[in-house]
Amino acid sequence: MAVMSRLRVLIKKNFKSLKHYNYRLYWASQLISVTGTWMQNVALSWLVVTMTGSAVVLGIVTALQFLPILLLSLFAGVFVDRWQKLRIIIVTQSLSAVQAFLIWALVAAKSITLWEIYVLSLFLGIVNAFDQPGRQAFVAEMVPDEDVGNAIALNSLLFNAARTLGPAVAGVTIAELGVAPSFLINALSFVAIIIALLLMRKSELRILKSKVQSTIVQGIKEGVSFAVHEPNIASILIVLIFVGTFGYNFSTALPLFAKYVLNGGPEIFGAVTASLGIGSMLGALLVAGRQRPTRKFIYSFAAIFGAIDIGISFSRSVPLTLTLLVFFGLASIAYIASTNTSLQMNSPMELRGRIMGLYVVVFAGSTPIGALFTGFMADWIGTAGMILVEGVLCLLGVGMGVLYLRRKKELRRSSILQNLVPGDESPKD
Repeated sequence: MAVMSRLRVLIKKNFKSLKHYNYRLYWASQLISVTGTWMQNVALSWLVVTMTGSAVVLGIVTALQFLPILLLSLFAGVFVDRWQKLRIIIVTQSLSAVQAFLIWALVAAKSITLWEIYVLSLFLGIVNAFDQPGRQAFVAEMVPDEDVGNAIALNSLLFNAARTLGPAVAGVTIAELGVAPSFLINALSFVAIIIALLLMRKSELRILKSKVQSTIVQGIKEGVSFAVHEPNIASILIVLIFVGTFGYNFSTALPLFAKYVLNGGPEIFGAVTASLGIGSMLGALLVAGRQRPTRKFIYSFAAIFGAIDIGISFSRSVPLTLTLLVFFGLASIAYIASTNTSLQMNSPMELRGRIMGLYVVVFAGSTPIGALFTGFMADWIGTAGMILVEGVLCLLGVGMGVLYLRRKKELRRSSILQNLVPGDESPKD
């Protein structure tokens, strides 16, 4: 009885955001939609690899999906702060469904060409440039401030539950039926999230539009200035630049690693991605019970993330690789979910759209650079060598973030001491 009681308390604590109707509706529908998205991601990667066998082309496709995020997300952040996030997400999710349907039609007709893949990838990137900041900031409208961290962790949990289920289903589907059905399933999965968004109780949303009627450029400057002059946010973003650019491009390397290092087919690719998802779910549960992550927690898991990345580069065994990927996934989500939570909780409500736009630029927008780096490095020194280099760069980023914050603290302490009157403990006027 004691064990069951503790289990109930743990579940209530880790899933407390689901008590809110709008978030519960959103969470369940997202689980369906994101599963479809992961099926498409796996199918598209495998399609490109089988069509071209080129790591560079795979990197270009990934870059095209994320280049618009790099270029447009800061603008989108201002847009998100000024318009109803619910309406923005309904539009972006509908357009994503159109993209999935078009690529399915071309693949099913066996007429898909590389340039069409490029165009549709770029189109999806433009949509996601507005969708991602909108969805990140929308969390704070569905739940109160004290539940924001838990809701973000549960978003990571559903994302990685989908990353476990989606690739596993896609691997079997590709092996038995080809790649086309995965794109169709993804197109249909968007119906769930669109219906859920339309059914939300608007009266329960904490809608807050920006009170500042500045220009778009001024709005962007306000968000960037706040991030740059707040050391806690700036130091976290420094680490994220390295980890987001290099470490999180590991997904680009997965089909290459599965095929050329582990000598596997779509089933191994699905197992590799699913193992990463299992670990990520464990990481999300780890974060879900925390109220507010500390900087030590964030930096520690960023360092663990980079260290395991290095370990994976030396593995040639499927069982060992799958085991390492579980811990890699745990560290990756513990790091990124706590980073997201920390940025939101340290930002004013009226700036969250812009701070989330900046977060998306640094995390997802850096992917074109990382994807191209991944592709060229894989062709130059091999997939394993590329993963090793990226792991080292992640550790370098952690070191730079820690040193930056320490330097800022020393400068602040020195400034305070210089302003003290000898024999007095209060600052000068």
